[in-house]
Amino acid sequence: MHDPFRPNGGGRGVAPRASARSSRRANLLLALVALLVSLVVFEFGFRIVAGVPVFKFVNWRHEQVQMDRLGEHGMVDPVLGWSIRANFTSESYNTIEHGVRRNFEETSVRTGGILAVGDSFTEGWEVGDDESWPAHLERLTGMPVVNVGVSAYGTDQILLRAERYLPIVKPKILIVGFLEFDIIRSGFSWFGHPKPYFTLERGELKYHPPPPFEPNAQTGVFADAAGVLRTPLGFSALADHLLSRLTPNYWYGTDHIQFHKVSTDVVEVTCALLARVKKQADQSNTRMLLFMQYYAAIIVENEKPTENALRVMACAASAGIEVVDQFGPLRAVAAADPNAVWSYYITKGEMYTHMTSKGNEHAAELLAKAVRK
Repeated sequence: MHDPFRPNGGGRGVAPRASARSSRRANLLLALVALLVSLVVFEFGFRIVAGVPVFKFVNWRHEQVQMDRLGEHGMVDPVLGWSIRANFTSESYNTIEHGVRRNFEETSVRTGGILAVGDSFTEGWEVGDDESWPAHLERLTGMPVVNVGVSAYGTDQILLRAERYLPIVKPKILIVGFLEFDIIRSGFSWFGHPKPYFTLERGELKYHPPPPFEPNAQTGVFADAAGVLRTPLGFSALADHLLSRLTPNYWYGTDHIQFHKVSTDVVEVTCALLARVKKQADQSNTRMLLFMQYYAAIIVENEKPTENALRVMACAASAGIEVVDQFGPLRAVAAADPNAVWSYYITKGEMYTHMTSKGNEHAAELLAKAVRK
């Protein structure tokens, strides 16, 4: 009689089926091993033919995304949002260790001099290494000036960077360079790229880290799976080469946030951070200066600095920070000859962007007078 709990009337046929399943597993395993070996051979073959470092283990896709969005010298920073690569070389822009922009021919970070932090106006964007205001200031004072300015930073990022570099550079003087617009930037969690921001809660600063560099803007099972696959495939130079040409929008993920404003008091946060950095500077007996700069349009079109700039300079002075303001001297130039001030700024069509070497020298002269006091 057939036992319903024993298939096929007992043990007949069980061993052959188990054997078949075992054989299928072995064949599948061999196929997977063969596939993996083939992929490795193709990967190394491609790297040799393409002239790519054979044993370099990086996420090629992620490096390209960073380069596309941050430039060749930029890199993602988990605390600051983005930062500068160390030992980057080009014709007119070069860095040394710790992502410090070189002024002249220095090859390492020099301690005991001046530390300059700021945005692209401090960094010296659009001019050569020896034409930034930190380079001009070094020439005028004879003191080493370490330039750690980073393009598009807000006041919050600038002051966080100051806190990072004070123990590295051990300067006698810290100069915090603010473009007036940097105050507004501190009110964003995305400003072209993901960045940190601060809020004041019960009078205390609260740090909010940068959001993911590549948020998944799309939703759904397919989008989630596609996003997951990009990470392991990114470590293949061959996959990066093929997918960047077959489907660049998917591979490099062109959908990303550009700007996202947050609810915070940008002036109060900036003032609180200035006071915090001042305490750190005092602990190491470092003199601290605030240097306020402006876009050309503000100099030409206004009789006085913006309200944000005035409030930040006032709170800095109250905290015992020496303030150097470029508005008055440049406004005097514009008042004497409306056309003269334009030579201090770089022209791009009808736009005036960063400072020329002449404008940076003017900034350095103001700072040199303050430093010599």
